Amino acid sequence: MFHIADGQSSVESFHTARSEAEGDRPPGSVGEGQVKKVIQDIANSILRDMPLRLLNTDDGKIYARPALITKFEESPQFRSLLTLTTTRSALKEKQYIFEVVKHFFAYTMLSHRWEGDEPGFIDIPQEGVNMLSTLRFDKVRNLCRQARSCGFHWTWIDTCCIDQRSSAEVQKSISSMFSWYRGSALTIIYLSDVVKSSDQALLLSEWFRRGWTLQELLAAKVIRLYKKDWTPFSQSTTFNHKEIPEILVALESATGIQKSYLKFYSPSVEHPRVKLRWARDRVTKEKEDEAYCLMGIFGFTMLVNYGEGDQAFSRLLMEIMKRTGDATLLDWIGQPSTLNSCLPSSPRCFSNAPFAITEMSLDGLPRPLLSFALVARVVYVLKRATRRARISTRLQSGQNTSQESNVDGPDDDGAPHIPRTTSSQSIFSLRRSTSFPFEGGEMIPLAKLLEKPPKPYNLNPEIHITVPCFVHEVLSLYFTPVSGSYHCRAAGIQSFSLVTSENLEPFASRPPFPVTLSVGTNLGSATVSGLFARIQHHHATASSTT
Repeated sequence: MFHIADGQSSVESFHTARSEAEGDRPPGSVGEGQVKKVIQDIANSILRDMPLRLLNTDDGKIYARPALITKFEESPQFRSLLTLTTTRSALKEKQYIFEVVKHFFAYTMLSHRWEGDEPGFIDIPQEGVNMLSTLRFDKVRNLCRQARSCGFHWTWIDTCCIDQRSSAEVQKSISSMFSWYRGSALTIIYLSDVVKSSDQALLLSEWFRRGWTLQELLAAKVIRLYKKDWTPFSQSTTFNHKEIPEILVALESATGIQKSYLKFYSPSVEHPRVKLRWARDRVTKEKEDEAYCLMGIFGFTMLVNYGEGDQAFSRLLMEIMKRTGDATLLDWIGQPSTLNSCLPSSPRCFSNAPFAITEMSLDGLPRPLLSFALVARVVYVLKRATRRARISTRLQSGQNTSQESNVDGPDDDGAPHIPRTTSSQSIFSLRRSTSFPFEGGEMIPLAKLLEKPPKPYNLNPEIHITVPCFVHEVLSLYFTPVSGSYHCRAAGIQSFSLVTSENLEPFASRPPFPVTLSVGTNLGSATVSGLFARIQHHHATASSTT
């Protein structure tokens, strides 16, 4: 026992007594300072992967990281570690210390949709939200109460745990959002428009129409759904609602996402079109958030720049293309981006886009088959850098194959013929020549071309474009003013819409020359120009040069 001096708290007296005894420690023992330093290092390593601020569910106050360390040092868990860790051998058992600290900082995250006048960081008083009685803070107070009833002392809500005045904090928060939800002990999903516990009520919730809630659902390992009155949506004794089969089926139906992804999702850039379609019907308050809310799903970050509008989504697509070379991302229908007219302005452009089916390539790996609209758009990207040349492909009726005659010498319009060579690549790329305006390696990806379109110049035989696509003959084409697109019917595939800035000539019978697109070939500038000329349906004057 030790005596508590006047004016000292029990904690201060405890530390004082230990300090006085440090001089006569037995061999192998460690001082309190050493133990405290190890605990602080472990706590800092844990906090680095957690939100910048947390809301304490007991006092309703917001704590930043330095204050969180102080809060831990005032806890019984900290005092227990100091008491038990008295020898060097005990100090080496850092895993035990890690588990104690990790358990103390276990936190919950709220997934919800913003409604009305949500309180921000600057609206939370220093004394916390527990003493406030205004309805404006009801959601925050109920969150604290619900998290505390589940056994957690810390929680996070995006409305008031991010200081919107700091651009650095906003960048860090948005870039880390997926990992924060993934690291949470529980994600509380608040469905403010769900009154009854029924599948129909769940499916109709606006929560499924918000952009940010998509990654929150995929990132969270453990979730609990709560209705408008903050009672659990399910009466099951299973704590994690992702483990309740009925709820998992309802979530799959509401989101269109497979149950395997819902149970555990690993961020990646694989299958980008599928993931973009997950977000196609979701909305965000800010236009830029249509892209920012998807960064965590694809597993990379970008610079957050509110004010850039739909260019954020264009940058997202180009980042995906840089990592995958997946040119099917150019297969879309809708409003083009202000950054580049060949890129879509939002995920909604993938709602009714011509689907990209998949066939098996010779190496056994799936190969995307691109639609007519996509190739039209890709050729449009390159049209200012190409010259019209001889049409060198012919449609084989009913087959996805093409033939190209091997004729040496220039075409009839002066463009050189480049013999076809097969390629197994499934990305669009240009082989570099001395006249090509880009610096760097031999292969120039399409993402780079979209990011910095080349100025007009004449291609030469050294430059090739690898285009993985398939061949279909266009049977009819007509313009629909309501949608601003061309309705196209082609042999062997479903009808689709085509959006282009070019003036195409509608027809209801076979065109003068069949519109054909070659299969997985390495095409020269002559063929690329020829394809573009066909897409314009033999506008003799308009297609004579590009």
